[in-house]
Amino acid sequence: MRKLILHSLNKRRVQSLATMLSVTVSVAVLLALFLVYQGVTEGIATSKQRLGADILVIPAQAETMLTDTDLLFTGAPAVIYMTEDIAGQVAGIDGVVRVTPQFFGQTLNESCCSSTGEVRLIGFDAESDWLIQPWTDQLIGRKLAADEIIIGSNVGGFETASANILGNPVRVAARMDFTGTSMDQSILMDLDTVRAFSRNIVGYDHFWARYGEPETLVSALLVQVEEGQSDTVAYQISRLGKLKVIEQSSVFKEIQSQMQVVFLIMLGCGILLVLASIFQLFGRFLSIAWDRKSELGLYRALGATKQDLRRLIAGEALLLTAGGILLGLAAGGGLYRLVLNLLQTQSTFPFREPGGPTLTAGVFGLVCLFSLISFIAVSVPLGQVGKIDPSLAIQRGDID
Repeated sequence: MRKLILHSLNKRRVQSLATMLSVTVSVAVLLALFLVYQGVTEGIATSKQRLGADILVIPAQAETMLTDTDLLFTGAPAVIYMTEDIAGQVAGIDGVVRVTPQFFGQTLNESCCSSTGEVRLIGFDAESDWLIQPWTDQLIGRKLAADEIIIGSNVGGFETASANILGNPVRVAARMDFTGTSMDQSILMDLDTVRAFSRNIVGYDHFWARYGEPETLVSALLVQVEEGQSDTVAYQISRLGKLKVIEQSSVFKEIQSQMQVVFLIMLGCGILLVLASIFQLFGRFLSIAWDRKSELGLYRALGATKQDLRRLIAGEALLLTAGGILLGLAAGGGLYRLVLNLLQTQSTFPFREPGGPTLTAGVFGLVCLFSLISFIAVSVPLGQVGKIDPSLAIQRGDID
């Protein structure tokens, strides 16, 4: 029976490959879509839990450089500065729980540092910061030494003891988890250390002439407020001067609305592919009973039972569907990796790679879905096989 099934599929190579390809493409696209959607959903959920900052305060000129989403989620440091005393003013506003500053340094590359790629240098105050710690299992909770760094998950080149930044030896105090944002390509150091490094950067003199000494400047303030006080505090901060105030809640809503539109479009494409696969499977399996009556009738005349013919048809359906599902899962994994690489290159929202249980659920769901579709599609010809008259083989004689 196995040889007969393989021979039958081989004789109808084009139809068999077309059927298998339709299943493969549908499974691949749906798997990649499912994993990307789960990754973005989990990334936003994790950011809500871990971000901890209700408000981001930056100089007003940053509005012309980066979007709210870039600044809040990607840790994309722009060359923006404001005086440090603003932190004290913000901390004194009613409803503010705590404030922590950040100082954006320069872009680092292989020519100046041990990094294997281009990364951004960010200075932060580990004593007042509550944002970086949740992204690493290694406890910090203290002021970093001048030679200690925290690196993003995609930062390489700091595995050896001879690592350096701008000619200064450094050692890794912690590595952050994967965030799916450009924080993964960032290096964090003590605020004062980055300020000292920045003072000597060639071409930055005009910034210090404009804003003041780097030791007195910060680039951003992250603010945590009391429950329900975000709008009120944001308004009070905006009255302090030329500042841009970004509220976490408004950015989350914007991202979620954008996601819904994008994924609805992608879901529509996925549904169309599934429908195309259903029509292809039904058409392919129905043709077995209608277009091969002479062949199946001759098998009956030669002694094959109805059950033998059903096994033949079911075997062809099983091989085509199983082959398409297996190829689709492999292709879907590759497509997902490709999309993930693009997201990591163009990070504009948080992403957290789905774990094993999510992947297993997605694979199991797709296998069940296409197995069910295949079963329904083949059930009609399986019922028609029993109605074939063996005499048709003698009357027509057009077996393959």
